Amino acid sequence: MKTKFKSVSARCLQGEVGRQRCAQKRRNRYRRSDTKIITKEAKVLKFLRESRWLSMRKAGKLIGLSDSFVSHCEHGRIDLTPGIIAKFLHAYGYDYGHFQKLVLGQIEMPQDLLEECLALLKRMSGDKLKTIKTILQTF
Repeated sequence: MKTKFKSVSARCLQGEVGRQRCAQKRRNRYRRSDTKIITKEAKVLKFLRESRWLSMRKAGKLIGLSDSFVSHCEHGRIDLTPGIIAKFLHAYGYDYGHFQKLVLGQIEMPQDLLEECLALLKRMSGDKLKTIKTILQTF
């Protein structure tokens, strides 16, 4: 039987059975964004963005990409290529050497600096807190 359609995807659009088959193919298709694989590189990129006090939206504008792309990169939904990493580093003002040192653990990356500081403050006595407050007010 001859059909006027040449490609498989065009052929599957014929009739109700074809529509169901196409819908099934779309559901079964592997998409990288369906799975999270948070790599060390992704964690470092998130740390670098946060160290510059940038939101994902501001970072996306700096890089010239969408904020959802930044989110997907940081949350392991996109495979990071050297080109993508270079765009992030250029926008954040870091060089590749510094990035590599963070990834390899040669420079220690604070995990949750704010939470660690708050935990320390909660354990301090009132006199020490007054001293810390005067120090912080000088910044």
